[in-house]
Parts: sequence; C-alpha cells; structure tokens
Amino acid sequence: MSSNPTKPSRGRPKTLNRDRVLDVAMEAYWKEDIGNLSLNEICRRSGVSKPGLYREFSNEDGLMKAVLIRYQEQVLNPVQQMLNSKTSFRETLDSLVSFATSASCHHETPMGCLFIKMRESRAHLGEATRAQVDFLEEQGLAAFRKWVERSKAKGEFSADMSPEFAATYIDAQISYASSQLTRGEDPEIVKKILSVAFSMLG
Repeated sequence: MSSNPTKPSRGRPKTLNRDRVLDVAMEAYWKEDIGNLSLNEICRRSGVSKPGLYREFSNEDGLMKAVLIRYQEQVLNPVQQMLNSKTSFRETLDSLVSFATSASCHHETPMGCLFIKMRESRAHLGEATRAQVDFLEEQGLAAFRKWVERSKAKGEFSADMSPEFAATYIDAQISYASSQLTRGEDPEIVKKILSVAFSMLG
C-alpha cells in the first residue's frame, strides 16, 4: 500500500483530507480571481500533492465542481429553505435581502456569492463546473418562480409581472448586489439599494 504523499489526516492512508482541500479551495475561489488562481497554489495551501489531488478530484474541473456542490449544501440550500418557509412574502423578502448582503453565513466569510462569481466567470470554468452552474441557476430561478406563485395566490405579491419575469428580476438584483459586495462596496449601501429594488414587489 502506497503512503500518502502529504501529511496524513488522522492517520488515514491512501486518501487525502477531502474536507480540508474543499474548504481551502472554496475560500480561495471565493476571495480571489478564479482565472488567476492556479491548481498548484490550491495544492500548496491545502498541503497536498498535485497527484493526490488528481486522484481525489480527477482534475481542476472536478475540484471546482466539488467546491460548488459544497457551497450549494452550505449556503444555497438554506436559501431554498427560506423561500419554502411559511412566512409572509415581505418577511421572506427581507430575510433574502439580509442574507444576500451579509457576510455572516460562516465566520470570516468572503463578501458576495461564490455561485454568482462562478456564473460570471464561465470562461474560466471547465465543462463539469459550467454544467453545475447552469443546473444551480435553473434551480434558483425555479425556486424564485414557485415562491412568487405561492405569494400571488395568497395575495401578498402585488407587482404586475409574471412569476417567470419576477424570478428573473429577483435573480438579477441579487446578482448585482453580490457583484457590488465583491468589488468592496459598503454592505449597508448595497442593502439599501437592494431593498429599494425589491420594494416594488409587494
């Protein structure tokens, strides 16, 4: 049995510490320019060899896709749960604004949204990661649309727009807010702008 080329985690042979690699890679992709971040740098920061990383994730595309899935589980799924809650449309909308403009999802979380950042950096993504981005985009739009449809049925959504257009509008506003945060804009200003943009919805 071959020994791990990196420092073994908890004495386990053969496999590297997958969670640590994903945590390091997620933070790096989230904070830095995805196009300028090399796989060698990810290996250096996480303390693993490139062959070891390739054995675990196949290639850089596999690593990015795994990072995006982890981000979905930790950050995006709670948003889905928020949209499916029994609270009023206005309460959920306020929670969505707070979530979209907050860095408190995790301790020392980078600003903005990693999914939106990857969506805006498609040219630097591999085929598998792009497919995952497209899947999450469709999933998000569907969740917004169903939320609006339920809110319309309860008389809580007053804007004169279709659920499909409303979903696109909500997604666009959140994307713009995320881009502003990533550029270093004041979160309080971004929050006010997003609140004004959403004030027309109901």
